[in-house]
Amino acid sequence: MATTLTIICDNGISRPGLVGEHGFSVLIEREGKTLLFDTGPGMSLPINFEALGKDPGSVDKIILSHGHYDHTGGLRWIVEKACKPEIIAHPAVFSRHMVRESTDISVPARFIGCPFTRRELEDAGARFKFLEKTGAVEEGITFLTGYALDPEKVALDKRLILGDGLDVDLMEDDASLLIDTEEGYVLLLGCAHAGVLNIIDYIKETLGITRLKAVLGGTHLMFYGAQSLSRLMDKFDEFKVDIIGVSHCTGMQAALKLAARFGQRFAVASAGCVFRWGEV
Repeated sequence: MATTLTIICDNGISRPGLVGEHGFSVLIEREGKTLLFDTGPGMSLPINFEALGKDPGSVDKIILSHGHYDHTGGLRWIVEKACKPEIIAHPAVFSRHMVRESTDISVPARFIGCPFTRRELEDAGARFKFLEKTGAVEEGITFLTGYALDPEKVALDKRLILGDGLDVDLMEDDASLLIDTEEGYVLLLGCAHAGVLNIIDYIKETLGITRLKAVLGGTHLMFYGAQSLSRLMDKFDEFKVDIIGVSHCTGMQAALKLAARFGQRFAVASAGCVFRWGEV
């Protein structure tokens, strides 16, 4: 069974003709099924679908890693193009996610959550399935969520707050995908707000998985300290990860350190990049 992952949206692009913007989206194709993991902020989605020769009408399911605008902004467009798609997400995906961009508390925080309401998306044809615990969404594809977070393994962005208060947003809705391919397991991340270290240990402790073929997506390593990043790189070696493909929110300094450590095992998973496992 062939599994193909095509990066539709990322901050960067892999070739001319595509549009880059701050966000993330991946098209998953396998066994005649097409799933979209995240939707970016919205502008690049229709442009890049067309440029990459992909049919938005073929999308069966949409899976959301969390409720930030840069992962949900393209929802209305893809819902309208697809045929009443099922949207799989954590039930807290519509939380009032905010970011405080100033140390002056008199400056209002900015809303960075989903730009659409559940009602708006349902009126457009979406059907929601909420999962607050880890579970299968397709054969061989597991929705990872509801982690028991270890604070030492979480790359917490303390600028993020929930609602209009001052409480740090613990990103309860954070989720990832684990895809079982012919060549091994692929961990697909949206932003990994729960911490990549935490997620990988969760996979080991909960599912008994000790090897990963690839880790792809946004890693939020810009908020990891040097010691945590070093532990993560050791963890990649422990899990014998063949491909470390970073996107979106990884951060330049962290990406450079990963590239120096892993060489040809490292990749920048920008828009237009294709990863394939198994025979077509």
